[in-house]
Amino acid sequence: MPYIFSYGTLRQIDIQEQLFGRILEGETDELLGFELSLQKAYGQYPVIVKTENQHSKIGGVAFQLSDDELLQADIYEGSEYSRIQVPLKSGKQAWVYVAK
Repeated sequence: MPYIFSYGTLRQIDIQEQLFGRILEGETDELLGFELSLQKAYGQYPVIVKTENQHSKIGGVAFQLSDDELLQADIYEGSEYSRIQVPLKSGKQAWVYVAK
């Protein structure tokens, strides 16, 4: 099952129950080499971008999802995000949504 790294609304229990019909179990982790952008998706949601600063990091949670749940997350995140695969500080490989 793939991991998804969430730094935003997918960490909220009500959103998880609405999208996946369950509360996700996850572990705190960090995404290195990324930072929050001043840009906001849909005018209000945070987005992250890759940076050259190797000390930049984003805190969040790594959740394990089924392939079907990952597709549900794609629909939820919408057209202003792209999903890319990244290594996390823990060594896990995870999908994360970044600014398009």
